[in-house]
Amino acid sequence: MFPIHTQHIENTENDMIYHDHDSLEFIYCLHGDVSYLINGERITVHKGEAFMINTHVIHARLSSTAHLMTVSIERDSFSMHESLLSYFDSFFNHEHAPYIVIHDHTIHALITKLYGLLNIPKMNPFLILSTASELVHLVSMILPVAKPLDYYDKMLEMIHYLEDNISQKITIQNIADHVSICRSRCCSLFSQYLHTSPMAYLNELRLVHSTELLSTNYSIVTISKMCGFSRPSYFNTQFKKRYHMTPLEYRHSS
Repeated sequence: MFPIHTQHIENTENDMIYHDHDSLEFIYCLHGDVSYLINGERITVHKGEAFMINTHVIHARLSSTAHLMTVSIERDSFSMHESLLSYFDSFFNHEHAPYIVIHDHTIHALITKLYGLLNIPKMNPFLILSTASELVHLVSMILPVAKPLDYYDKMLEMIHYLEDNISQKITIQNIADHVSICRSRCCSLFSQYLHTSPMAYLNELRLVHSTELLSTNYSIVTISKMCGFSRPSYFNTQFKKRYHMTPLEYRHSS
């Protein structure tokens, strides 16, 4: 898969769990308003505005009727040489800025140009890479001074641990032990960056993952086990509480 890709998003439901990724995500709002939660902070973007979410930053998108143009530039786009990748990493990480709102119309134009280049029948990889490089260069010039966040790497590790072990029985102690911190610190980090508890986040993660599996041929009982729910009846109750319908009804509505 090409390391730079786009997406047109509209009429989104609140079904995105807090997550991070190894890419720069540029969002341009074509119509309406949309809000994102970034490290627990709510950021609202209006029509004609753009912003960037940095690599490995914890975020989620809320429900909206906005139309969005997104361009994601993966870190691997600059992996052809170690020194180039190192230079990229020196700017693009959660320490510099979790996100930046972009008012520069030259950058807006580059986001739009890159989106267009990636959505034509015959792509030109050289032109795409040169445009992406220009975009990344201009953004690197407006990034604020690095400001490390307390225990942020631990927070990322805990999220990845839950994603990788979603089907397993997990306790707060398991999560804390995985990153060598105490239970209290574990809970305080989830509260600080996600405004929720570790177990509430895990439950939400499991429910969102189950909606993806409901588009497959797995049985409801199997999906319940794959998502770490102790009993299908409990899965059914939690799912209905979150989505206002049963898993079977959700499957038939898709």
